[in-house]
Amino acid sequence: MEINLLCQSRYPVGRKFVIEKAKKFLEEKKLESASISIFVCGRRKMRELSRRYLRVVEDHEVLSFPYVEVKTDFVDFPDGILRLGDIAVCFPLAQQQAMIENKMTDEVIVELVEHGILHLLGEHHPE
Repeated sequence: MEINLLCQSRYPVGRKFVIEKAKKFLEEKKLESASISIFVCGRRKMRELSRRYLRVVEDHEVLSFPYVEVKTDFVDFPDGILRLGDIAVCFPLAQQQAMIENKMTDEVIVELVEHGILHLLGEHHPE
């Protein structure tokens, strides 16, 4: 299993905690050989991603960028690792949500990462 976590330097994220929880979630989904990248960023970067890829300027707690669009089309790599895609999490919005819900920010980041993983697997919100 391969999980890469990149954070903008000013955001204090419990990297080990987030990675371990993401690994556990992937294992629960029977994806022991999966790969994801997680990027924790600020509001400005999240709006930039939203504008560039969704063509709207909105605040998002989490955005997912699948490697391929449909889960039945996953690419079979020779190394056997299933590359699901990238997840971006907005630290200030996660922190704000944590304060409202009386949780640790890292716990909310994990919840957002899990939500992002579900999107990478093709599960989306009802329209």
